[in-house]
Amino acid sequence: MSEQEQNLKKNPQIDSNLNKKFELLGFNKLTEIQKKAIPHIFSKQDCIVTAPTGSGKTECSVIPIFSHVNKTKQKGKIKVIYITPLRSLNRDVFRRITDYAHKDDLDIAIRHGDTTQANRKKISNSPPDVLITTPETLVILLTQEKFLTALSELEWVVIDEIHELLPSERGSQLSLSLERLQLNSNKKIIRIGLSATVGNIADAAHFLVGTAKPVSYTHLRAHETPEHLVFRLVIVKKKGGGG
Repeated sequence: MSEQEQNLKKNPQIDSNLNKKFELLGFNKLTEIQKKAIPHIFSKQDCIVTAPTGSGKTECSVIPIFSHVNKTKQKGKIKVIYITPLRSLNRDVFRRITDYAHKDDLDIAIRHGDTTQANRKKISNSPPDVLITTPETLVILLTQEKFLTALSELEWVVIDEIHELLPSERGSQLSLSLERLQLNSNKKIIRIGLSATVGNIADAAHFLVGTAKPVSYTHLRAHETPEHLVFRLVIVKKKGGGG
């Protein structure tokens, strides 16, 4: 691999079509973390995006993901799972990203403990392209044959507020669910973690990609803003493994 190719792999550029899509969605000026994170997410790298609330972490993850899924979607298959620790956050994210999904002709649904029986049946009978859920509900879904079939082509998992799940029983439960998702899927699942603050990046990296193999991670810090807010993108890789 030439030096130029190595540099492009380490510092990928934003795809021109994707850049136009952000502009059409009203993002005339990307934030610093978006500039750093979008190319890596679009190139399908496991990563953790940490930046203050309001800096566009959600958009820099889902818009590139939806662009890919628009081309790979399959009827009756869930291609993206977006996990948040709270049902209220599920609802907030649903309101926030539904338009982005629809712009790419993707179906999106929310499934948690408050979901009505009618909507549960609808999701089960006609799985969406994108499903927003909680760690607890995911555990339940993984016991259902219908959902295991729907998840057999899963490609992406986004974990929002990842720091809330790290030092907890819920986090351990989610780690097991992530491994079950990978074992069940015919695709290599790309994992994206989002957080306003992560204290121990090593722990977060292991949590994101699993502990079966040693993990390496590369910090890519965006420029500081005039307000001196620090943004950080962490590329996570398993040593001796793919991705």
